Amino acid sequence: MYGKILVPLDESQRSEAILPHAENLARHGETQLVLASVVEPQARSTIIDLNREKEVRFQPRRIEQTERYLTGWRNRLRDRSIASDILVLSGTATDGILHAVEQLQPDLLAMCSHGRTGLARAFHGSVAAGVFNRVQCPLLLVRAQTEVRQASNDRILVALDGSQRAEAILPHAQEVARRYGAQLTLLRVLRTNYQTAAEIGLDEPFEETATANDLFDRVGGHQEAERVRDAQHYLRSWHDTLRERGFAAEARLLFGQPIEAIAAVADSIDADLIAMTSHGQSGWTQAFYGSVASGTLHRTARPLLLVRADG
Repeated sequence: MYGKILVPLDESQRSEAILPHAENLARHGETQLVLASVVEPQARSTIIDLNREKEVRFQPRRIEQTERYLTGWRNRLRDRSIASDILVLSGTATDGILHAVEQLQPDLLAMCSHGRTGLARAFHGSVAAGVFNRVQCPLLLVRAQTEVRQASNDRILVALDGSQRAEAILPHAQEVARRYGAQLTLLRVLRTNYQTAAEIGLDEPFEETATANDLFDRVGGHQEAERVRDAQHYLRSWHDTLRERGFAAEARLLFGQPIEAIAAVADSIDADLIAMTSHGQSGWTQAFYGSVASGTLHRTARPLLLVRADG
């Protein structure tokens, strides 16, 4: 599934936090890494004299420096028996990455959430959102660390909401789990107004309250009980399916706010990776990247695997 992984770098140590994760995926399968860097114009915002300058200028030394940087990483990866290639692009960070995606058609785009100033100024508002909203390939996002750490994928948390669109993440989660022999934890969160997440057992009966005398209370309680029973059945079904396919799997059902619940479960199982789709049911979110996925990335330092689920 991940035969080619595009890895944008900006020559900063922070952006290199993605490399252990990309290298690990490559090591566990027949995968080629493409290390890419965007050389931005000398002046990102200036008035150009059209009589003298017909195009934005780039410093040749800057291009050579970028090529040396990427070549250095390619050599290091080669010494570790990881196949890689390099790509130097010109333009703005977002446009350069999008151009690389269009030309290379990678199976996965792996990048850090913040890099040096060129990427960090408004990454979530421009580069990350701009890239993710305009590419179809899956995206692996890792929050930048001050030092490059070793990566593993022994425990994968998979966020679902009961919709077919959310299930688009499952083939990717299974692929990673198969490569690493990882355990999959399926999570469904039933949204409530309570900030603190509360777990419901998959086999735990949930009935409407017996003290509800008002008709609206009884109807509301019945609907809530139905919602819980449907979610329990849904998770049990996927749990059993994954076990039949040979995966180590468990399932968790929670009441609460999706972002807080995802972060809480990720912490409780010490997840190495959180996997989810960019869009699910409208009840979960209508702009998933702008809310749950982005909020999860801000809420936890754990890597996030995002797959678009259009339609």
